[in-house]
Amino acid sequence: MSRRTAGTCSAALALLAAGLAGAAGLGLQVNLASAASLPLGAGTGPALALAAFVASWALGAWLAGRAGERAPALLLSAGLALAGLAPLALLAVVRGTLGAPGVLLAVGVVGLLQGLFLPALARGRASRAVALLFALNLAGAWLGAFGIADVVVRDSGRVSAALVAGGAALAAGLSGWAAQSRRLWTGPATASALPSAPAERQDGPLGPCAGALVVGLGTAWMGGVEWTLVRLGALWFGGMQDALTAVLSASLAALALGAALLPPLLPRGARGVAWGLAACALASCWILVVDRVLPGVADAPLALRALVLCVPALAPFGALLPLVHRARGGESGRALGDLVLHEVWGACLGIPLVQLVLTPAVGLAPALAAVAALGAVAALAVVRAARAHTPALAAAVAALAAAALLARAEPPALRAPALANPAFVLRSFAEDRDFAVTVVDDGLLGERTLLTDGFRAAGTGRDYRYMRVLGHLPLLLHPHPGRVAVLALGTGTTVGAVSLHPEVERIDVLEISRAVVEAAPLFAAHNRDALAEGLPGLLDDSDAARRVVVRLGDGRRSLRESPGAYDVVTMEPLLPDSPFGVHLYTEEAYAVARRALKPGGLVCQWVPPHALEPATYAALHRAFWRAFPWSATFVSGTQEILIGAEREPAFDPARFPAPDDAGELARELRELGLDTPGAAGARLARRERWDASHYTLGDRRLTDLDPWIAYRPRRAGPELLLDLARNLPVGDESDPLLIAPWQALEPKRAEALRALRRARRAHAAAEARLRGVLLTPDSAAGSADEHLARALDLAPDDPEPRAFAAELQFLADLRAGVAALAAGSARDAALAALDPLTSAALARPERADVHAYVAAALARIASPAAEKAWDAALARCPRLAQTEPGRRALELGPPLGAWKPAERGD
Repeated sequence: MSRRTAGTCSAALALLAAGLAGAAGLGLQVNLASAASLPLGAGTGPALALAAFVASWALGAWLAGRAGERAPALLLSAGLALAGLAPLALLAVVRGTLGAPGVLLAVGVVGLLQGLFLPALARGRASRAVALLFALNLAGAWLGAFGIADVVVRDSGRVSAALVAGGAALAAGLSGWAAQSRRLWTGPATASALPSAPAERQDGPLGPCAGALVVGLGTAWMGGVEWTLVRLGALWFGGMQDALTAVLSASLAALALGAALLPPLLPRGARGVAWGLAACALASCWILVVDRVLPGVADAPLALRALVLCVPALAPFGALLPLVHRARGGESGRALGDLVLHEVWGACLGIPLVQLVLTPAVGLAPALAAVAALGAVAALAVVRAARAHTPALAAAVAALAAAALLARAEPPALRAPALANPAFVLRSFAEDRDFAVTVVDDGLLGERTLLTDGFRAAGTGRDYRYMRVLGHLPLLLHPHPGRVAVLALGTGTTVGAVSLHPEVERIDVLEISRAVVEAAPLFAAHNRDALAEGLPGLLDDSDAARRVVVRLGDGRRSLRESPGAYDVVTMEPLLPDSPFGVHLYTEEAYAVARRALKPGGLVCQWVPPHALEPATYAALHRAFWRAFPWSATFVSGTQEILIGAEREPAFDPARFPAPDDAGELARELRELGLDTPGAAGARLARRERWDASHYTLGDRRLTDLDPWIAYRPRRAGPELLLDLARNLPVGDESDPLLIAPWQALEPKRAEALRALRRARRAHAAAEARLRGVLLTPDSAAGSADEHLARALDLAPDDPEPRAFAAELQFLADLRAGVAALAAGSARDAALAALDPLTSAALARPERADVHAYVAAALARIASPAAEKAWDAALARCPRLAQTEPGRRALELGPPLGAWKPAERGD
């Protein structure tokens, strides 16, 4: 084999090894960081694990830079070690048996081994293409983030993903060993290595201190930008796993593009580094204008939208390390290792500083301004290099200008569609280390809503009455509920319900977000001012007489630290299939909750059947049933409330109000249909005693090692309407577990509520049919009206059938009125629309859209009351004319010359 051919093959294998190493590294990094939320807590755990991984990776890279002739053996050893240690490290992190230091040590060992690859590969022929090596390493990292840490976890679980990543590391080690082995390419008689890259002529070389500052501060700066993009991605694309994966993958693609494309375009030496820093300063301002670009690609695939968000902001940062490496000169592998070492302190500074310190203190944009100012320091470090004075000063000015713009900017989160909705009136906005927490008045729905990263976490409307049931029901089942834990505060509605029970001496609120707690006063009417003391007073649990205490932090971790503490634990975290919520729905999570109970205690869990595909819904129930010897499913509206216990509880009549009780608790229980044992028992839809028959061949368990429901592809469109029809349990009246003794107390009411659940399923199926989606097989036989009529006949005084009847009547009136308006422009059409629209407005006076349609009908007949109706709509939603219902109402009204509501609504 000729030396040229041998060199080409060696370089090609080195490039292949770089890509495989990147795939293994990011696959392991994301997998370990996600799992670290279990022992270390959500929010803090991933940040600490990420910092530990990157810092140890940089240390490994520094060691590899000094390997010299031992590089081939080092590469092979690293691959073999990772193949064996990767799954063991994952198990150590998930189990958390070694404590926080052990978790970080396990992450650090994997990171250190992973860091050995790149500098050891940057030798021989490959040293001439360090930028390409770096780019392929980042491209491989994209494959690892998407293919290993997402697809493999979705299909086979975390352990399988760790094994695949270990296999990729082993392949990288073998390829790297082959690339760097002299004997393999030159034969045993040749002692000299393949020719190294000739020394490049330096145009203003960069000193070691300047290079260290640029790499370290640049890494911190890049970490701040990347964390900002993750937060904005959750707001623009949703906070589910597919959005997080898309943003992470796009970030890596951006860095790879920058590493491959920018160095050839920029001058060599310190000048190129200075211009690279200037480009980074410009890129940092992308978040201030991206809201003008993303709407233009709103219909594009998620991966493309994520690239639009990330590439302009991150690509220049991908070029920094290759530029500095080129400017420093020296033996390639050692120089690269020396530079990467400074990523240790940069990684420990960047993301933790932005996420854990600056964002909670000043907000996301000012936090990014602070790390942009670090870029100015890095640029000033380059000033002393020859021929780099002017571009370095320009880069410093650009970084300071970017910092000034970011510091003064409106929060970028408020420009995301989820928060810029014209139906909203902003009441409060705060950013903490976990969420952007917003409280708005939604004029179209007529309710106050709490949003976390744009997700409707809770609200005050009719759909949230189940939150009160979540507080009352388990307390009615427990004979002496002295101490209660409420996991996930939301609006505090459940806390308010629990506070009405005089037997409760202590309520522990387990909430991860400080901003959510600080927003509680805005929902005082619904949480009964139970959190009126506010922070920091609520955090003080030293006073034994204090009734409500907030325990800030990961809720699961708080339960784990409180064995045998609670009589009742209620849980209503984020959606089960969200990356931040899934670990509160696994078998291990329920085992933790069970251990936090006193003898005879109860765990109460919310499950949304309308928001889960059937496979996910079934897995959640199996996980819950497996954790408790006895469990039951109650239904409130369209929401399920699971109760788990060591043994079957009983409804004690003494726990319910007397018929003549006019107290606040008695009134609320009557309003919810929980005022008697028979009324509460009638809401039971399923009882379970665990046995192995709950699992059949092919069923996939939901565990910490396999949180697969969070990784399933997201669905969209009218098919989602069928989830309620498929999932909502009706209850079999022939099931002895269901009837005796729970529903035998009021059998007619129990049958009425089974009919009501059939009506809800039939209605959901009918709504889907209106949009062209059929339920197959049809598990919602019959019409909603037929089932509802039977429910009302059997239990005319129960609040739930009456509420559903009112809901259907409102919907029918609204649709009939709008259809009549759309049928023609004649006066008769407007008169035909007025009666149903007026009835709808009387039924839902809080909704602005109904008043707008009434105004349109009145304007058609030239009634002077039209302006009054429009004013009523604007009082509820000042920007109504910018919403879809507002525009529709204007279209259905008379010409603007006769009626000009648009002028008052913009």
